[in-house]
Amino acid sequence: MLSRFQSSSAVNLTTDDANVKFSAGADETSLTAALHQLLNSAGKGGRWNLIPNGQGLERSFRFKNFAKTWVYNITYIRWTTHNPEGLSAKDVELAGLCDSLARDFGEVIDDGITAQSCDLRQVADSAKGDAGDCCKPKKP
Repeated sequence: MLSRFQSSSAVNLTTDDANVKFSAGADETSLTAALHQLLNSAGKGGRWNLIPNGQGLERSFRFKNFAKTWVYNITYIRWTTHNPEGLSAKDVELAGLCDSLARDFGEVIDDGITAQSCDLRQVADSAKGDAGDCCKPKKP
């Protein structure tokens, strides 16, 4: 399934609201079509947002009870590829899978979770900075 998203070079593409940076080897034409179905800004019912550097997707999901999520009935997910750096076919496909699973688990559509999402974004940014680059071999 991922082979339909393969190409030979890294691509920067501008959408309505941000500069998308795809991973090297990504097929920008196929990914752009799939991405526009997911993006909130595209006006097609998508609920995902590009992260500020354009190299990933993020979204918060809200559920009715604690048993269906982990903290405060909200789950925050960010998909990004570290190596090769950028937005990859896997990120786009997994975002779509998350949407499907959220529907199956009874997601509550609530546009008022933006402030909580921003707090969770800061936690994700901090964790990424603290963890460092775990995907590249360490230099001696």
